[in-house]
Amino acid sequence: MNRLNRIALFVLMTFTASFTQAQEIVTDFHHENGNYFNIHNIVEACDNTLIVECPMFDPPPYVNDLGDMFYKVSLEGELLDSLFIESNNVPLRTLFEPVHDGNGDYFYARFEQEESDSTTYLRLTFINADLNITGNIDVPIEDFLYDYIISSSDLFTDTHGDIIASYWCRQKFYMVRVGIDGTIKYRKMVEELSSSGLWLQPNHTNVFCNSPLTYYYLGAKIDDATGLQAYFIDSLFQVTGEHQYYQMDDSGWFSGGMQEHIVPFETSTYLLSSRFKKGYTQDGTALAMFDSQFNLLKMKWFEEEDPYNSIAPIQTIVAAPDTIYYGFMTGSGSPNRLVLACLDTNLNVRWMRYFLEPDMIHWATCMTLLRDGKVAVGSYRYGQNPGSISVVVIEDKLWDVPENQDWVRPYAYYPNPAQDQLRLQFSPDVTPTRIELYDLQGRMVRSQRNDLENLNLQGLSSGTYTMHVTLENGKVFSDKVVKN
Repeated sequence: MNRLNRIALFVLMTFTASFTQAQEIVTDFHHENGNYFNIHNIVEACDNTLIVECPMFDPPPYVNDLGDMFYKVSLEGELLDSLFIESNNVPLRTLFEPVHDGNGDYFYARFEQEESDSTTYLRLTFINADLNITGNIDVPIEDFLYDYIISSSDLFTDTHGDIIASYWCRQKFYMVRVGIDGTIKYRKMVEELSSSGLWLQPNHTNVFCNSPLTYYYLGAKIDDATGLQAYFIDSLFQVTGEHQYYQMDDSGWFSGGMQEHIVPFETSTYLLSSRFKKGYTQDGTALAMFDSQFNLLKMKWFEEEDPYNSIAPIQTIVAAPDTIYYGFMTGSGSPNRLVLACLDTNLNVRWMRYFLEPDMIHWATCMTLLRDGKVAVGSYRYGQNPGSISVVVIEDKLWDVPENQDWVRPYAYYPNPAQDQLRLQFSPDVTPTRIELYDLQGRMVRSQRNDLENLNLQGLSSGTYTMHVTLENGKVFSDKVVKN
């Protein structure tokens, strides 16, 4: 069900680093007849392409499409194909992954409520790498009489390849294990989480430990919204322990939100990412390392210059034994940015990069480690360009770089090609001192030492130029700039 004629695709910017041929590619998607609800999943397909899944809705009165858009994109940002799957609801969370031990197929899972009888289904759609639908399975959960469990559900796969679904209904919390063939293997109401009014908002469930297989439920209590709490659940969906991540000492406390999560790190440690508050007006986000006894070992706090500017985590990825990627987004301030930080095992920041235009507002929930060390970050953008999805691909083995080598360009520049002005956005840990622009004959045509966030291109002939950016430490980066 391809709809290429309904999509506008723009490759906004391509960058080349000076140490290796690392690139950042930003690809925008826009459905002309509707708006994206978010971007949920990015999967690297078996043919070295990306498949991007975006729930989509149309504003009332819903005269157009309601469902999910799938885009197949090359790693160079070229749109190759698309698929639209209609839906009765706009799911808050979905699951899109390769079939475990499959033949290259992928499955898309979401909760959906049938309008005719209010029965809720876990709906599985199987898709191949060419975006052809190869099968569908509807798994009836039960009749919830218009209690929409999809508003607070979570979906993930465990080490056995089973789909684990968690959801709330009538103030009761349930977990169900479903095989990839649609068989319900086990279902249980979790008593300890099913007291009335326990939780404030949709929260997360996922794998905490593989041996023994243990899941976690992470959320904030309604009677103490500033406090984050985790329940630990065994493979039979029984609670085996809990921990409160409340006041961490005088430095602040973890608070609840939409994207808090736990990632297993080593045999006896794990990483927690969450909003973190220092006082009631100063928001930030923190990446913390705990041992198995919940003792805080290390913590890194990220903040914005504006203390009222909210920050929220996207995802944490253990990319290599000594490398951690942490993505987060700025929220309700200006500028609003999508940020990726690379940290070592002591949570020291090796580098931190800002992506996308600072005058756009972002809401990102998706970050994926790709083959050969690439990273893809997905962001829903609204504001000046409503209903737009952006995917940033960062190439090369980011951890396989000589120590202390500042190879990642600490700035973004856009648009490229540009007409009258090129904008530069620098990471907060660097200071530029000079920008020079050279033509193809090596002649300098522009030189600026002030206002280094804007390069004036007016009066220049159309063509390709080389931009040299000199930092305070003397390091020089070279980039190609195209003038329209």
